[in-house]
Amino acid sequence: MNLFGNKNDNAMAAAVEAANQEEETMERNEAAGEAEESKVVEMPKRKPFALWEVGGQSYKLKLKTSAIVELESKYKTNLMNIMGSGQGGMPALSVMLDVAHAAMKDWNHGITKNGVMDIFNRYIEEGGSQLSFYMTVYMEIFTVSGFFSVNLSNQMGEALQEAQETM
Repeated sequence: MNLFGNKNDNAMAAAVEAANQEEETMERNEAAGEAEESKVVEMPKRKPFALWEVGGQSYKLKLKTSAIVELESKYKTNLMNIMGSGQGGMPALSVMLDVAHAAMKDWNHGITKNGVMDIFNRYIEEGGSQLSFYMTVYMEIFTVSGFFSVNLSNQMGEALQEAQETM
């Protein structure tokens, strides 16, 4: 008679042995983790703000939670859904400027939506484009506002830098 009462005795024995080995490995890892627990792991830091430089002036941009909630209520969707929506993966200019205004208003006293449009007009007059705004300002707002992990943010920054160099 087989140990487990069926003809799959070898397979069952192998499964039991594998489970035992996995349990031993987990116990060793837990012990190692407790030893490493005394070490302080420092999280990588993200940039505090996105900066938009126009006409010799720098504007700070970063979405606070209240601004995110306000935008989500306005567009009736998560901001991740409007981040790259639209034709060619880029949202409408009105959406991008709404996000920019929400990101600016807490850091640039008295800024209005019309003021943001005026800044954008100057940006265009200085040689900027809607695509460069999307890549260097709009996506950076999401990066500094915590929509991506720091590592992913760094990778995106490198990719956006490469794309900007080819423009």
